[in-house]
Amino acid sequence: MIMIIAIKIRMKNTEEIPVKSYSLSELSQLYSPTLSLSAATKQLLRWMLRHPNLIPRLHETGWQKGQRRFSSKQIALLFDCIGPP
Repeated sequence: MIMIIAIKIRMKNTEEIPVKSYSLSELSQLYSPTLSLSAATKQLLRWMLRHPNLIPRLHETGWQKGQRRFSSKQIALLFDCIGPP
């Protein structure tokens, strides 16, 4: 069963980024489109680690270090903590 979340976050340039499941690489490229995939991924992980409450809150949703895909619930949490891309 697929659950669709209708929440959308409005970006500064009026594009909407849907809250849905994203891979780490997809999400990294949304946040840092001008960086290489490797650099964008490292940057996103640094931002995640620097946010004081994000990692414990992600663990509550079932996220584990090394996981390569985020659920829509985890994406909503990320957008809430570090802002939308």
